[in-house]
Amino acid sequence: MRESSIRLRLIKIAYFILVLLIGIFVAGKLTNGENTEMSAPMPDASLPVVTLSTDKISVNPLRGYTSEIDIGHLRGNIIPVGAGRTLSYRIDTFGGKVSDLQFEMRSIDGKSLVENTPLTDYKESDNVIEGSFQLKDLISAQKEYMLVMIMDTDIGKARYYSRVVWTEDDSLYHLKDEVDFVRAFSDATFSKEAAQEYSRYLESNSEGDNTTFSRVNIHSSFSQVTWGDLNVSRYSDPVVYVTDLHGQTGSYELKYRVMVKEGTLGRIYNVTEDFRVRYTTDRMYLLNYERRMNYVFDSGSYAVGNNTIGLSISEPDVQLLESSSGSAFAFVSERRLYMFNNSENKLAYLFGFYDSAHDDIRTRWDGHSIKILKVDEAGNVRFAVAGYMNRGLHEGNVGIAVYDYDASINAVEEVGFVESTQSEEILMHYVDTLAYCGSGDVLYAMLDQNIYAVDLIDHNASLVVDNIGAGQYKISESESTIAWQSDLKKLSLMSLNSRTASDIEAEAGDYIILLGFMGEDLVYGLCHSDDVRSDRIGNPIYAMYTICIEDTDGNTLENYHPEGIYVTGVNIVDNQIRLTRVVRDEESDNYVSTYDDQITSTLKAEEGSNTVSQVSVDIFEKIVQINTKSDIKQKQLRVLTPNQTLFEGSRNIAPGLERDATQKPFYYVYGLDGIRGIYTNPADAVSLANTAPGVVVGDDNRYVWVKGNLLRSNQIMSITRSAESYEDITSTDSTVVCLDLILKFEGVNRNVEALLTGGSSVVDILKDSLTEAQILELDGCPLSSVLYYVNQDLPVLAMLNDGRAMLVIGFNDLNTVLMDPQTGQVYKYGMNDSDKLFQENGNHFITYIKSQW
Repeated sequence: MRESSIRLRLIKIAYFILVLLIGIFVAGKLTNGENTEMSAPMPDASLPVVTLSTDKISVNPLRGYTSEIDIGHLRGNIIPVGAGRTLSYRIDTFGGKVSDLQFEMRSIDGKSLVENTPLTDYKESDNVIEGSFQLKDLISAQKEYMLVMIMDTDIGKARYYSRVVWTEDDSLYHLKDEVDFVRAFSDATFSKEAAQEYSRYLESNSEGDNTTFSRVNIHSSFSQVTWGDLNVSRYSDPVVYVTDLHGQTGSYELKYRVMVKEGTLGRIYNVTEDFRVRYTTDRMYLLNYERRMNYVFDSGSYAVGNNTIGLSISEPDVQLLESSSGSAFAFVSERRLYMFNNSENKLAYLFGFYDSAHDDIRTRWDGHSIKILKVDEAGNVRFAVAGYMNRGLHEGNVGIAVYDYDASINAVEEVGFVESTQSEEILMHYVDTLAYCGSGDVLYAMLDQNIYAVDLIDHNASLVVDNIGAGQYKISESESTIAWQSDLKKLSLMSLNSRTASDIEAEAGDYIILLGFMGEDLVYGLCHSDDVRSDRIGNPIYAMYTICIEDTDGNTLENYHPEGIYVTGVNIVDNQIRLTRVVRDEESDNYVSTYDDQITSTLKAEEGSNTVSQVSVDIFEKIVQINTKSDIKQKQLRVLTPNQTLFEGSRNIAPGLERDATQKPFYYVYGLDGIRGIYTNPADAVSLANTAPGVVVGDDNRYVWVKGNLLRSNQIMSITRSAESYEDITSTDSTVVCLDLILKFEGVNRNVEALLTGGSSVVDILKDSLTEAQILELDGCPLSSVLYYVNQDLPVLAMLNDGRAMLVIGFNDLNTVLMDPQTGQVYKYGMNDSDKLFQENGNHFITYIKSQW
């Protein structure tokens, strides 16, 4: 009897539990409908890593791409191949499955397939596959190609890309010597005694900043380069990347981690070192050196103080966005996103591909950036991750992933993924330029110099501004307003918060010139069409009689209208507008320079409740910290790591980019540390690359300009001989002579004099005559930069202020070789004297590159 009573009681308990579970399930269904969601940690990285080696030198670990990539815009790294055309490879599988190995050799723009060969002869052991292959005799020496390694992986087909250059002369590129040098230099910085040998390579002077370890360079002091008094040691071995390689110079990047000890506490920092070197048989030359050091934020290592969040030694441009009251804010540190909610005393690590549980070369790829889009009072955060996806749902893809962090459930959910075939570097550059979310669910983003509205609910994208190109649009400081113009009769404005557009039109007979924004205020100029002149090259000179400044409501804040003086150039820096001005010369009816002027705003930029600052701390020199609005209760601080919300289906968005690069070419500037800018004006690109220092490449991934890659001397002898035999050269217009010599050099005969008389400009004639070439107007570039083209046996046309034209057709260490039609002579002219001559005449240069390059 007692046993049956116990049995009955157990049955009742089981029944009660069953009813309770069913009730919970039904309640969940009623609450969430058919869209019940779960969350889980971001999946682990799964793609293998490929490392190439030549002559037993292993460099350039490659990441795998699982989506289509436009090779013509993929810069990547480069490796030389010796006379035997043999490359070795190592594939680290990390326990994954790899099959169907093959490689392709393509033209550098990816459009032509040179070779496609399967790989079958390799060894496999301990999660490593090793082998080698020989390239077929189908490639040309000293010409760059794109090598594509292809394999099947656990998540589908993956491709790995590397630029390759083959040389028949193994002594042309000095990879081993240069890699040995940069490694030894880096190692020596950790020992002041060992570093003495390398001190002669430094150029310590006032250009070096010796107040912070976050960024040091070749101009820093010996002590600064050798880490001062920091108790520092390597935490990981450096990984070597060859970013550029030429016969005269090579550029290298080393990535590693260091530990800095302070008592018993050790902090970890990411370090990147960039080198540009030149090898000679006598010695190695260090042309450029830069090191960046950034703290890997760890909330558990005393980084959170009473009213500060410490980022230790870091670069000061920390991205921080706060809610309207400042009670919550988000910040990015070393490609990881955090949110701090002061009212709830909560610090959440929202996103990052690497952490203590996922820390290898795959998760630490730095080919992505995080941009905070908005933060509300509850600590909810919308953010975008742009570039290469190291792991997760889109591993191996390039695109823009937009996420929402829900503070109430401590979970991150993807709301959209914008697919891209661009390289991660270019995509990151565009997103850094414009990625903005207003009050709604629309992301405004720049993609390939167009502006798109990305609907995060319906998952589609529409074009807002088409083909605006660099220099024809401006964006306000907050990115909430864009301005652009397709012609000089009006400019268009759009507020991305209200999604309203408006136009500002010029009066009859006037032009309106978009100049930019000072903060959120629009700056534009007005010019009478009758006042427009052209320089000798054919570039228009817009002499603006008025400079206007308007606020976001269209109210005029400033109307700058100097009597009898015109503005031809505007440079907006912070709260100051610097004006380049001219006056009209009555005799010639041309413009001559007068003194500059400036407009200064008296309004101070508003500071947020939470601010980023740099403070000096003994041996650490300058450190970065976030000063919080209110005190932090350290002992009660909750540190959270949210999961990602799982969902069914796809939230991918394909914007459908397409641009005719032949009609509107872009120029991409790459410095030692990656992409620096994208331009439609080649002069702007060359000027930046000359300073960076770096290279300029076009839409076909071929070089437009390279820093310092010159022979000791060169002269275009064909033009020299033609000039010497030119009849009555001094009685003919100098521009006619120079153009005629260029065209005949390229095998083209035109009546240049008739074309100029008929109103054609120099650039028009060259474009119409050299149809297979790309004409480059390099107005303002220094002489030293345009000698690159003379080095390639391409003449450079120089225009002087008095209307004369000259050709630069040669150079050596001390002189240029000039052809001056006024004297009818080809002669050597001192390099310094030449530089002064052209500089005093505005450095007006025109040259070209050939499409087959």
